Amino acid sequence: MKLIFILIYSLILSTAAWAHGDDDHDATPQAAPTQQAVSSSESASSDFEVLAQMDGETLTIYLNRYADNQPINNATLEVESGAFKAKLKAVASGVYQAPATPLAKVGEHPLMMTLIAGKQSDLLETTLKVAAPAVATAPQTHIQSWLLIGGGGLALVLMLVALRRSGGNK
Repeated sequence: MKLIFILIYSLILSTAAWAHGDDDHDATPQAAPTQQAVSSSESASSDFEVLAQMDGETLTIYLNRYADNQPINNATLEVESGAFKAKLKAVASGVYQAPATPLAKVGEHPLMMTLIAGKQSDLLETTLKVAAPAVATAPQTHIQSWLLIGGGGLALVLMLVALRRSGGNK
C-alpha cells in the first residue's frame, strides 16, 4: 500500500517537469511588444480619396485620385477642426503633413478638408477618433506550473493523512 502511494505521488510531481514549449529559462523575461495605436480616418468623393492619420502631434494626410488610387502631387490642402486650422505641406508623393497638437488629444475631432488639385477641387469631411495610448502589460508568469506543484503538494498531504489513518505499514 505504501509503495502504491509513493508511485502515485511520484507521478503527480513529475507532471510539473513535463515539457511545455521552447521557453529559454536562463534568459531574462522580456515584456511583450506593444503596438502604438495610430488614429486614422478616411473620406472620399468622386474625385478624391483621403486617409488622415495622427502620429503623435503630426497630422498626415494621404491624398489619392478616387478613380485609380494614384497619389496626387502639388495639391493645396487645408484642414479645419474647431479653432484649429492648418495648411498641409507635401512631404512625399501624395503625402501631406502639418503639426496638429490640438488634434492629438483623446476624443473625436471633426475634420473639414479643402482640396485643390489642378482644376479639381472638393470639400471632404471626416471624424478623426483619437484613442488613449495603450498601456504595456507585465510579462505573464507560468501559472500552470505553480498549479501543478501546488496540486502535487496537496496530493502528498492527502496521502500522508490516508497512511496515518490506515495504520502506516499495512
